[in-house]
Amino acid sequence: MGTQRTLREVDPLCLPVGLRIGAWRVMGWRGRGGYGTLYRVEQVGREEAGPFALKLAIYPGDERFAREAWLLSRIVSPHVPRLHAQGVWEHPSGAYPYLVMDWVEGETLYEWADRRNPSSREVLRLLAQGARALAATHAAGGVHRDVKGDNVLVRPDGRVFLTDFGAGHYRGAATLTSKLWPPGTQAYRSPEAWAFLSAFRRHPTVHYPASACDDLFALGVTAYRLVMDEYPPSTRPEDTGSEVWREGGPGPRPPRELNPRITPELDALILRLLSPAPIERFEGRAREAAKALEQAAQGAGAEGDVPLFSVGDEHGPRWRSPGALRLAAERDAVARQEFALREAGEGTRAVPESSQFRSQSFTSVWGVEVAMAFLGLLLAGLTVACLYRRPEVAQVTSDKDSREHGFVAVGDSASTTPASTLAPMSKDSRVPAVGLPLEKPFPGQRTPPCTRYGEVELRGGCWYRLGDAPAPCREDAYEWKNACYLPSFPTRRQTTSHPE
Repeated sequence: MGTQRTLREVDPLCLPVGLRIGAWRVMGWRGRGGYGTLYRVEQVGREEAGPFALKLAIYPGDERFAREAWLLSRIVSPHVPRLHAQGVWEHPSGAYPYLVMDWVEGETLYEWADRRNPSSREVLRLLAQGARALAATHAAGGVHRDVKGDNVLVRPDGRVFLTDFGAGHYRGAATLTSKLWPPGTQAYRSPEAWAFLSAFRRHPTVHYPASACDDLFALGVTAYRLVMDEYPPSTRPEDTGSEVWREGGPGPRPPRELNPRITPELDALILRLLSPAPIERFEGRAREAAKALEQAAQGAGAEGDVPLFSVGDEHGPRWRSPGALRLAAERDAVARQEFALREAGEGTRAVPESSQFRSQSFTSVWGVEVAMAFLGLLLAGLTVACLYRRPEVAQVTSDKDSREHGFVAVGDSASTTPASTLAPMSKDSRVPAVGLPLEKPFPGQRTPPCTRYGEVELRGGCWYRLGDAPAPCREDAYEWKNACYLPSFPTRRQTTSHPE
């Protein structure tokens, strides 16, 4: 009974460091997507194997995790994180499926480009790897259905990983929603998907059958956004400029007309991926797209190594700050060195290659982010809620451990007694926290006695220290005596209903 009562205090949306989910111990919070929350975990008894990614469902009984696991387990690609395990975490509010995958240490594609000045050759190589990941997905009988820069990670050694298969589908899989459209991101919808919506808007049972051509179109939108710092015209028929996507239409304006630093080969391949006619997108063959991108990268002359963006103090598309580029170069040098040490087994512990892939974007050196003009942004309330506690925190073992979702291939991580976690701050009680000193408690914040595991008493309030992270603190943390803290709030229960 004691274990059950304590476990009840753990918010499934924000697991504390040290908590055990089956054979996996939570080491840190990674991020949250539409269907799941991602954690960095280690395997109990095999800590030397290195970090893994654990994706835990936001809603109990979410059937998408089983579908994601099926797809991930069948994709064989060096550009898709591998699925290691799946299971169900029993919580008083329900059974939450989870997946365990490779931990990929890298940045999202757009973050990577925003901090650097890539050339056409570099872009071609990155896109080719993304196309290879899609080819492996399609070969397994699946479609990703949510290809975009935020779901593409770039590792320090330049390897690309396609992540978050939560919206994925495969031949024979059951339809989980009654919606006409499958999950996805509107800016990446193909023209034929919009045409289908217009034709069958009032049909009670029909569903749009997303295809490899839809994935390739989304890759084209990603490529356009990568080299232009802005999206192509909307494919939504009601939007201004969408007429270019009509049947027989010209498609978007060539990127090279707006950015002459783009090589003709890259320009032509982006336009081919963005063709209004699905058949013209390599006939839906991602492998052929990958080959064309690789050949263009290999055959590019000196023009292929010209940086794509201007450098200066201007603020706008296709401009890069010299200070940001310098910081990124310094960070890259450190990241590459650390990565090489891990690859060679010279780090503090040997981490096999299979444990180095991480899904959903992760930035190793968050201090650079703070320096690069993100001071005014507020993270979601969950970011404030999720905190890192000291390793000595006790853990809870779930009653059931069955196979489920992993890291980035299936769809968006020594135990005693459990540990509590803090609940998210309400949106209107949050304030920007970058570099701010820790002062008086927030309205509603827990006050002494601070009895939860990992809580410390400071300035009249209860706080969680973010491990051994030194100042400057990340965006949602507060500084006190050169250490970083997050406020502790009463646990807030989340709804257990499923999204549509």
